[in-house]
Amino acid sequence: MRGVEDPRATSRSNTVMPRRPPPRTRAAKSTRRGGGHCAPDFPSIGAKALRRYHAERHLHPFCGALAKSTGEPCRRTPAKGRTRCRLHGGATPRGDGPAGWHTPGFPDGLPTGKPCSDALKAWTRRKRRAEIAAMSSEERARLEERRQAIKPGSTAERARRRRNLDARRWLEEITREPGSAPTPERIELAALRAKAVAHLARLDAELAARPDDEPPAGGLFD
Repeated sequence: MRGVEDPRATSRSNTVMPRRPPPRTRAAKSTRRGGGHCAPDFPSIGAKALRRYHAERHLHPFCGALAKSTGEPCRRTPAKGRTRCRLHGGATPRGDGPAGWHTPGFPDGLPTGKPCSDALKAWTRRKRRAEIAAMSSEERARLEERRQAIKPGSTAERARRRRNLDARRWLEEITREPGSAPTPERIELAALRAKAVAHLARLDAELAARPDDEPPAGGLFD
């Protein structure tokens, strides 16, 4: 009907669309981030600093590693306290402690499990001191005697001396063992050996008494 107006059309006509804010400029962005206005001579200051850096760059050390992209020595600045940049190993941790390369770290100072770890050495020393403190007076006296008996030298030399000592003790134990009871076979062999030794001694005496041109007498098996 013509006399009746559409309420939806009336509501659309009365609605005010919000205006978009103008796009922020570069200065406005820097002002919003930094909380202050950018100095007008900032671009000139930055350009001057870059020119001075590039002019003195050849005086500073550079990485020197072979770059895969160009095949030439890398010209990047080395990482702090290193000789290579962060892309060629300068950021890799070093050492054997908790911050070492592929070394697990423990917050309470437990040993890392590596023989050359400082934490493991300190933990071993603390453990040994605790063991000595728990010893009795007799055990401490024996420990001091053993320390006085140990001769200085390398680890390999001490290990060789220990092996020789063990071998000497083994030989002494074997020589102290009583012999087994003689068997009839052993008795018969001993008698034959004594007979052969006596016969050889008699032959030697006869050879010494006869002149050189006389032939020897019959042997044991004649």
